[in-house]
Amino acid sequence: MPTEESGKGPLGQKVDAPDVYSPQVLFPIPRTRGRSLLSLAEHKPLPFEGTDIWTAYELSWLNQAGVPQRGVLELHIPCTTANLVESKSLKLYINSLSFKRFPAASEVLSTIVADVGNVVGSPSPSARLLDAELPLLDAAAWECVDEEDIGEVPETLLDAPDEAHLVTGKVEGKVTNERLVSHILRTLCPVTGQPDWGSVLIEYSGAQRIDRGGLLKYICSLRREIGFHENAIERIFLALARRCQPAALRVTGRFFRRGGIDINPVRSTHGADATLGPSHPVRVHGQ
Repeated sequence: MPTEESGKGPLGQKVDAPDVYSPQVLFPIPRTRGRSLLSLAEHKPLPFEGTDIWTAYELSWLNQAGVPQRGVLELHIPCTTANLVESKSLKLYINSLSFKRFPAASEVLSTIVADVGNVVGSPSPSARLLDAELPLLDAAAWECVDEEDIGEVPETLLDAPDEAHLVTGKVEGKVTNERLVSHILRTLCPVTGQPDWGSVLIEYSGAQRIDRGGLLKYICSLRREIGFHENAIERIFLALARRCQPAALRVTGRFFRRGGIDINPVRSTHGADATLGPSHPVRVHGQ
């Protein structure tokens, strides 16, 4: 990691995403560096007031039981702090929270405020959590599995994909048609090693009902999986097809954009636009 004295920080460097809590990666940049180019003297009052508002879409952590959680962080840094925080270092820091346990979301925020505050100086930043669900998703049409009670999650469960968590139960005399979603999907880019975040949408029809707790455990087990977006969705599709054997299945990944582009793979037994059973096809606003 470049030192503060180098003046460069991690920007432009190839740096692996940390998977242990790493507040030391936060890199300060003196505001005087940019303001001197604007003829703003260091010790004179600023001719303005304001706040830097950061929106971080890749915030995730573990709850007290070790179950992954996700939220969108809105961070407010007063423009009167001595430093700003270098953007890539903030991304690395936020990703370092992904495997740290917190008893409550409020403690996630207080930790972030304290750590970023130590870097930027006073006055102290503030933070809040926004809804992590994708704004394009018609939430009423899907049942979210992220709140399923799966008990204590050992750290080993998060190490590698494990299809054994995918189990089913038969519903006598009925055909099951469900549309399930999880918003905690996390995989690693095979080129950069950086995390990719998204939601996974599962539509299926068949005689066997997919156990939702087992499905959530399986999605949790993908947390260190290395693969492109397309491969991640294909892995999930094949695992569900093998283990649960639905009559019809569609798996859709809706990933956060990178470089202004988002990639949303769809893998289906009946085509990307076909209706599965009597349920409706995927609906998103604007379609």
